[in-house]
Amino acid sequence: MSRIAGALAVVGGAMLVVGGFVSTSGSTLENARDAVSAWMGGSDQNGMIVTALTVMIHIALLGGFAVILGGYLMWKGFDIAGKVCVWLGAGLGGMSLVVAGVVAYASGGWGAFVTSSMTFVGMGLALSIAARRLA
Repeated sequence: MSRIAGALAVVGGAMLVVGGFVSTSGSTLENARDAVSAWMGGSDQNGMIVTALTVMIHIALLGGFAVILGGYLMWKGFDIAGKVCVWLGAGLGGMSLVVAGVVAYASGGWGAFVTSSMTFVGMGLALSIAARRLA
């Protein structure tokens, strides 16, 4: 059963990585910049907030790699270590989904959010959670 869980986790992790790369595209970061400027107005700290959001998105991208590592560990029979890696990676992937959702809400770009980030990250999270429960 841990081989199936490992395979699910690797596929879920790959989807999280793809969703993370989609989130770091120029249009998403431009939407974040627009959302911050709309919320904060002409504040001096806009650049710092955009930088913080960008760093959070890149850290969340690492969650996909943690899920892939966890899937490999589950595949090799190290179920507890694999579950921990999948758990940490899914948490980071969830953070990515929340940040992308907030940016989409603030900028009004729900169409791009639903078609790109929601599809890859959401399905990656679902597969990762299913793999963790299956192992």
